[in-house]
Amino acid sequence: MSNSSNSIKSGFLFMLLSILSAASAIAQPKQILEDVVALIGDNIILKSEWEAEYLQVKDQYTNFKGDLKCEILNQLILQKLLLHKAELDSVVITDEQVEYEMDRKIRYFVSQIGDEKRLEEYLGKSILQYKEEMKPRIMQQMQVQETQKTMLDAVKVTPTEVKKYFDEIPTDSLPLFGATVELGQIVIIPKPNQFAKDYAYSTLKKYREEIIAGKRNFELTAKSFSDDKGSGMNGGELGFFKRGEMVAAFEAMAFKLKPDSVSPIIETQYGYHILKLIDRKGERINIRHILIKPTIITRDLAETEKFLKDLVVKIKSDSLTFCQAANKYSEDELTKSNCGFFSDPNVGSNKVEIELLDQDVVLQVQKMKSADFSLPTPIQSPDGSSAYRVLYLKSEMKPHRANMKDDYQKIQAFALEQKKQKVMEDWAQKFKKSVYIHVEPAYTNCKEMNKWISHK
Repeated sequence: MSNSSNSIKSGFLFMLLSILSAASAIAQPKQILEDVVALIGDNIILKSEWEAEYLQVKDQYTNFKGDLKCEILNQLILQKLLLHKAELDSVVITDEQVEYEMDRKIRYFVSQIGDEKRLEEYLGKSILQYKEEMKPRIMQQMQVQETQKTMLDAVKVTPTEVKKYFDEIPTDSLPLFGATVELGQIVIIPKPNQFAKDYAYSTLKKYREEIIAGKRNFELTAKSFSDDKGSGMNGGELGFFKRGEMVAAFEAMAFKLKPDSVSPIIETQYGYHILKLIDRKGERINIRHILIKPTIITRDLAETEKFLKDLVVKIKSDSLTFCQAANKYSEDELTKSNCGFFSDPNVGSNKVEIELLDQDVVLQVQKMKSADFSLPTPIQSPDGSSAYRVLYLKSEMKPHRANMKDDYQKIQAFALEQKKQKVMEDWAQKFKKSVYIHVEPAYTNCKEMNKWISHK
């Protein structure tokens, strides 16, 4: 959405802040003494916390009508009010849930910055120290999210409410949606021939035997030879995970491991692995692994390209539908479950604005017409392996003002967010009467603060 009304944008703001708060924490400078902006019950808002949140969102809300910084403080007070309710209601978040969330965030930060060593240099402390410092804050964030989820999950909008919401938007304030496409894809990863598989297996078998004999170090071997480069730079360490987060064969072996033992060789769609247990905490484990992938040769690529070309011929001749072909053959899990089609993550619609797609996809789409298929194109899959992709452009729509016929799902999502915000605001105005709220006078010179100080 390249241009929208202030009411639509503000509907998403408090949701966005709860997501960004954990990310902004990584950028906060260490301070000995910090200014307190507000007190809500026993919970405080620091000036550095407020400024960090503002820096996270200011570039995304350049067209926000009003004082964005004051609106962010308004939403932070709301978050602290939710935290106060969570504490009163004794909302329970387990240590395992917190540990999992911290590991997830650390893996994300590592993926953005390069590796754990660089992350530690950036933080000025070890990851273990950072996690210990962040644990209380992550716990609070999860309590807020759980409390908010409980309050808002039951909120729905009827078609009548959607139409009323749309009708109340002034014509000159209707959002302008960019060019939109219904776009599907089928992604196939070339399969190695048997000779390549045998060679990969024998290579890993040799490494395993030497590790067990004490002639090799597991961690150093992972750093030097593992084809999983992400974990390889960390000696094969994957971080803590629980059941249901890894592929079945890998997970089944991982949870059988005993301390200091090296697993037999297992095969997954990624190649051949050996595993070694690092630590176990309840139902979560941390392991190292070494992955050796069979080499894909030119003939394997050519066979995959030909298979996709033949598949497109079958779809065009109505031997099978695009949806059937994607469900049966595509190896991109995100789109496969949606009949092969991309979807807008904000509203779940198959009509996706082009600006939300990857640039390489956009470049191909710009050369296509409605009902066109692209030629099979070599790409890199998320795990770094080679793959081929065919795109199918079902339909396209030029930039346009929002209307109920073409944009119902998006308008429905906006109406739902506005209703959720109204539910939250009504609750806050009622609940605040039983909570001590103090905003420092230096920060009350904007209308957003009136609701928090008017009851005094």
